[in-house]
Amino acid sequence: MSEYLDNNHVDTFGIFLVEKNQMCPGLYLPFLFVSSFHWGYKKFNADTKKFVSHINKESVNAANLILVPIIESSHWTLLVGNLKNKVWDFYDSLPKKTHRAILPEVISHLYEDTTTSFATDIRRWRIRKIKQVPTQKNSVDCGMYVCKYMEAIIQPEVVVWADVKDWEDNMAKFRAEFAYAILSTTIK
Repeated sequence: MSEYLDNNHVDTFGIFLVEKNQMCPGLYLPFLFVSSFHWGYKKFNADTKKFVSHINKESVNAANLILVPIIESSHWTLLVGNLKNKVWDFYDSLPKKTHRAILPEVISHLYEDTTTSFATDIRRWRIRKIKQVPTQKNSVDCGMYVCKYMEAIIQPEVVVWADVKDWEDNMAKFRAEFAYAILSTTIK
């Protein structure tokens, strides 16, 4: 857990958040999680609809957010659809314009697989780059940052990113907590 996180790790974290929210309703804002494999399998022309089969009109209407972790060129970023305001928020722990370039294709792919689930065309939503988010100083922590972004974003309280400055110092602790959660939890 001291190195790069892969799809299985980020998906496990997302599933932990979903299960926690099911066990303790109201703990988080209502959200939908899209497996990172949804985008990853597209590159292999594989069937990706199974990764979004839980997204339908009812689930979209019940949710505030849709979390879409993206792995592209060995870098993790997070795309968050604000379903009430119809806008995409983009989180990048190693900000570069090239990381953002893939977003229209990711959104289009999600739309193609869930087209009847949304009241509006999600491809037309504005994309905002969220500023002042914690950023990494190395080349391996991007996956853990995406996990922490997801955890922070779904909290009922609005995150003041300018006040969140200690992630780099606490990365070893975050990784240890994640490893402990994996070891002590059975995913159904």
